[in-house]
Formats: sequence, C-alpha cells, structure tokens
Amino acid sequence: MSREKIKEAAIAQFNLHGYEGTKMSQIAEEAGIRKQSMAYHFASKKELLTELYGEVVEEEIAFVRSFFGETSNKAWEERLHGYMIEHKNRYLTRPGMHLMFVFSFTTPLEVRDFVLFEYRRYLAVLKNELTALFAKAKVGRLTPEECMVACMTMMDGLDIQLVYETRQAYDQTLAIAWKVFLTGIGHTPAKL
Repeated sequence: MSREKIKEAAIAQFNLHGYEGTKMSQIAEEAGIRKQSMAYHFASKKELLTELYGEVVEEEIAFVRSFFGETSNKAWEERLHGYMIEHKNRYLTRPGMHLMFVFSFTTPLEVRDFVLFEYRRYLAVLKNELTALFAKAKVGRLTPEECMVACMTMMDGLDIQLVYETRQAYDQTLAIAWKVFLTGIGHTPAKL
C-alpha cells in the first residue's frame, strides 16, 4: 500500500467529513488497509494532513506559475478570465484543491498555523503573478498592486461561491464581477 493511496483516501475523507470528523480508521478503510498498517506510514492524522496539504499547495503553486507562463502570449484579459475559469474547473475536479480551499476557510484548530502558512504561500505566488500581469499590461488608471488587490478581492468572492454555493453561482457571479472589476480599474471590457 503506497503513501499516495492513503493520501488520496485521506483527501476524500477530509472533504467528506472535515478534519475533526475524520477518523484514521475511516481513511484506512477507504484506502483498503488495516488501521494498524496506517501507523507504518503516518503516526497521526495531523502528520498525514500536513504532508498532503503541503503537497496540494505545491501543486497549486506550480499550476499558477505554469498557467501564467504558458499563456504569456495572450491578451491580459484573456489570461486572467481564463485563469478564473480554470480555477473553478480545478476546484470542481481536483479533490486536493477542494481540500485546500475549504480548509483555508474552515481551518482545523490542531493544524491552523500550518494550514494558514501554506495557504499564504499559495496566495503570495498568485499575487506576484497577478501583479506581474498588470504591470506588463499597463491597464486602467490604477497601479499594478492596486489592480492585483481588486482582482484578489473579486476572486475571494468567487471562491465563496465555489465553497458555499454552486458552479452556476460562480459563473453568474463571475459574469457580473468581471464587468465591475474592469470598470473599477478603468479599463474598457473586452469581449470574451
């Protein structure tokens, strides 16, 4: 039994029951092993979560860098709007990303400092990529940093739609928020 299989099972159980509601025996059952065998791989639920959460954050950091790097030849509006669509799709299809976002909103007390530290690392990379995007585009009447803050605020609202509402709510909110965002930074909305 691989550690990866155990981590996949843990993500599924954490997404289903939360950190406090998940027992190591549930993870073992989901992974198809005995609870005693889990101790060989992970001494505690906290150890298991910290390893897998750190890996999920690294994966999302790599995605952010890759997405903005691979789309550098496109218009900034297309890149940013495309990122928000892909962000939604990843949340809906990647259980690890789902865990990362839900735990950033409802952080388990036992691992609070670790989760917040890791999530802030992800946010720092995203903020850097967005600031670079706005600096290169020279858009609107705001500084790149101000555009980034406005964008992050919009994205926070969109993330709430993903965590607490539906995919359709995200799409509807994005359509409205996108227009408000472009107007707010002093940019004429592009047709997407």
